[in-house]
Amino acid sequence: MEVEYKYDRSKDVECLLTKGKGAYNSSHATNAYEKLVAFKGENPTEDDADQFIAKYLSDNNIDIETWCAKFQMEWIRVSAEYQKRAEAIFGVALSDDVTGFLTINQRCPYRIKDNYFYISIPNASPNRIVLHELWHFYTWYGLGDGEQDRLGKERYNDLKESLTVLLNIECPDLLGAGVIDAGYPQHQELRAEMAAFWEKNRDIKALWNHFAGK
Repeated sequence: MEVEYKYDRSKDVECLLTKGKGAYNSSHATNAYEKLVAFKGENPTEDDADQFIAKYLSDNNIDIETWCAKFQMEWIRVSAEYQKRAEAIFGVALSDDVTGFLTINQRCPYRIKDNYFYISIPNASPNRIVLHELWHFYTWYGLGDGEQDRLGKERYNDLKESLTVLLNIECPDLLGAGVIDAGYPQHQELRAEMAAFWEKNRDIKALWNHFAGK
């Protein structure tokens, strides 16, 4: 599996409009979306977002190619080791290549079935994002793609988001110096419980089954 970073203006527009105002794990608007509304007003259109993004990139001297290259180099630096560790934990390898789409939005959703995730620009810690998002991919394939249907969207979301706490234990050197996967405020108790379980039993399926009540 390889990750390739790309920029697609239509994807950036989509991310800003669909995830900028609010999202499943966080109801507040992102900084970029607030600036879009200030620039174009409430309920911005795709054309409004397109114009705003062009202005944002220009005003902030953001060179897309430079950021794509930077992110690519950072990923290459940790790719082999990260996949080795994740595959050992989840018992699966990701067979399809994944695309990381750059966005000015500060919220970074993903779509497993379409093999992509978003990553904010500018970004001083790109590997925190890619390792986090790919952890969701490994969770989906390693623990069963039917788990969301079995548990329900809300419970599955809580579990898979909390499970990224293991990155702080298994991949701290790959995240970057001083970088941690912090998670969402509402998941802190569950994350702490998962970390404690993992310290005693490094079996990902046992951990998942324990917290999923399986």
